[in-house]
Amino acid sequence: MYHELYLPFPPTVNNYYKKSAHGGRYISQKGRLFRAQVAEAVIDQIGDSVPLDYQMLVEVILFPPDNRTRDVDNYNKALLDAISETGFWLDDKFIDQLFVYRGEVRSRRGSCYVRISEAAPILRSPDQLPED
Repeated sequence: MYHELYLPFPPTVNNYYKKSAHGGRYISQKGRLFRAQVAEAVIDQIGDSVPLDYQMLVEVILFPPDNRTRDVDNYNKALLDAISETGFWLDDKFIDQLFVYRGEVRSRRGSCYVRISEAAPILRSPDQLPED
């Protein structure tokens, strides 16, 4: 069993947080807008459901809005936190496996596809693997 979400393109972590004059951090206006858009999309697509509370495999495809150079790892924090805020899953600490892929350029705003399923078995550490 799996769940799919079609979401807006997330802001980079560099644009998600702002620093206050007192040295603290807060979520930027761009970040708050993204959270609101994700909440609306999750309600439209999933509705009210019991939060997921099992070990998860999360696959993400980022469809950027243009051909600028981007580091795909800079989008995970905003995306996963926004999904957590919706109550879709109990907490993102249940994510055991996360795969992020760069998709093709899609529109002026970009988009994001997220597929959530049960995690595969935990991998053993290298010192526990059999020798060749």
